[in-house]
This record gives sequence, C-alpha cells and structure tokens, in this order.
Amino acid sequence: MKEAAEHRAHWNSKPWRVAAWSTAAALMLVPIAVQLTRGHFGWSIGDFVGVAMILLFGSAIFDLAARRAQNFSYIAGAAAALAATFGLFVVNGAVGLVGSEDEAHNLFFFTVLVVAFFGSILAGGRPEPMAKVMLAAAGTHIAVSTVLLIDANGVSDGDPEMELVGLGLFTILWLASAWLFRSASDRKSGLP
Repeated sequence: MKEAAEHRAHWNSKPWRVAAWSTAAALMLVPIAVQLTRGHFGWSIGDFVGVAMILLFGSAIFDLAARRAQNFSYIAGAAAALAATFGLFVVNGAVGLVGSEDEAHNLFFFTVLVVAFFGSILAGGRPEPMAKVMLAAAGTHIAVSTVLLIDANGVSDGDPEMELVGLGLFTILWLASAWLFRSASDRKSGLP
C-alpha cells in the first residue's frame, strides 16, 4: 500500500493533461483557420459544433483518466481508446467505414462505441476491467465490420480494400488499449 502511494506521488499527469487539451485545441483550429483563410472547409456549422463537442468530451475524459493514472501504461491505454473513439466518429461521419457516409449500415459501428462507453463506466476506470472492455470493443468492431463487409459485398459503393484497412487500424487501436490497460494493471499489482 505504501509503495503504491509513493509510486503515485512520483507520477505527474499534468504534462499529459496539458498536451491533451492543447492537441484538441490545435485540431479544432485547423479547420477554423482553413475556413477563415480560404473561405470554405466543406463543413457545415453542425460539423464544426459536432467535432468541437467530441474534442471537448474526449479531452475531459482523458483529463479524468490522467488524474487517475498511476503509470504511463494507463494513460497510454486511455489515449489509444480515445483515439479509436474519435477516429471512429470522424471517419464514419466523414466518409463511412463501409461504403459512403450516406449508407445507413455504418450506424452499426456506434455499437462499438456503446460497448466501450458503457463498459468503461461499469469498469469504473480500473485497469484490469478496462482491458477486458477494450477487448470487447475490438471484438465488437471485428464482428460488425465482418457482417457489414459480407452484407455490402457487391452492393456498397465503397472500396473493400480500404474498408479492410480501416478495420485493421481500429482493431489495432482497441487491442493496443487493452494491452496497455493490462500492463497498467500488472504494474499496479507490483508485477514487472
């Protein structure tokens, strides 16, 4: 117990929290700067508001996770999970993961986000259960992608090779998050 308290005293999450908020602000400034300098970015006001809300919500969750973090693995696991979440929102909304963004079946990818969000709440931010939640998110992502790719074969206007790349990238992010949370759990319990 004393060792965990000493370890926590040495862990400083403030630089990571500042970096997260700064990155979110920079990401939001890019489309705004393009809009102001070129006069058009291709986003509606709703798009700007939506992305701003996602960045604000994601930064707040990361800040909370960073405050709870007892080691770098935990904070990196949270960052990977939030990157997957943000990417899934933006890519699915902008171009669609299977076919175009206009294809209704892309809404099924929000199942992955529901699993990750409510699983994280049930896990209470504890590293070992969070690892299991991220594994469940990866499995859900693979299942939804597989079903949609099979169902959309020959019907979708998308590029199947790019859709498989998207499946791989998001699966890697969810699995990396699971591994990092598991590593955080091992370090918390004193394992190497």
